[in-house]
Amino acid sequence: MRTKIILIVAFLFGSLTGCKVGNVTHTGGMDNQSYLQFIQGGDTKYEQGVEVYVDNNPAFPAKVDKIEKLKVRGNVYVIKEGRHHLKVVSDGNALYEKDIIVGNQETKKITLP
Repeated sequence: MRTKIILIVAFLFGSLTGCKVGNVTHTGGMDNQSYLQFIQGGDTKYEQGVEVYVDNNPAFPAKVDKIEKLKVRGNVYVIKEGRHHLKVVSDGNALYEKDIIVGNQETKKITLP
């Protein structure tokens, strides 16, 4: 009798807490995002970084990676995939302004003068 009570209590406790037997898996697709990376192409050093406008939205600050550091993943910035108008400004001067297309999980490297 005591064994039956223990089994009933264990069964009720297990079903109330949501215990499951077996493997539970979760599948999903890749996030709907891409990345931007800014690279120093010429002799100009961008120690203060640059301001980046995407689709004429308020700017966000970004660091510019040196070419030597490209062997290791540098600073990347998340952007939605698709077509965008990109403008990069430093000290009030537009360094780069262009329409770009980035694919899902793609890193677009922007080389600055």
